[in-house]
Amino acid sequence: MLDFYLAASIDRATEESARPRLSLGGGQYWFLHRYFVHACLKPGDFSFLNPYEDTEVSGYQLHRLGVELQEATADLSARPDNFNVLVGWHGTNRSVETEDWCSVDRTELLKATEQLLRLVTEAHRSGLCIIAIGD
Repeated sequence: MLDFYLAASIDRATEESARPRLSLGGGQYWFLHRYFVHACLKPGDFSFLNPYEDTEVSGYQLHRLGVELQEATADLSARPDNFNVLVGWHGTNRSVETEDWCSVDRTELLKATEQLLRLVTEAHRSGLCIIAIGD
């Protein structure tokens, strides 16, 4: 699970916001993961906004995240009401036979994506950061 906060800094995230503004896990997170990777300013870094560590998103990085989330919204408009997302593999051997798929609801995923986009806009306007805290 990855929880998103709006705060002045990563150190103050949970102090300033008692509850996360958005939480992503499962298929929703893994659908958006490719857009998170594309928003990363370090090419080839697949760890940006991952559910296992904490991340502060500000400045140009915040802009890139917004652009990629708009791409995710466009992608979702062409998806069926329910579709499958690859969330990992069973065991240590990665193959077609060990893929782990999860069904997601397009409407719910679109709501979460739009909510994260609103958080990006709010962070821009307020001069704050988006803080993502993994579990």
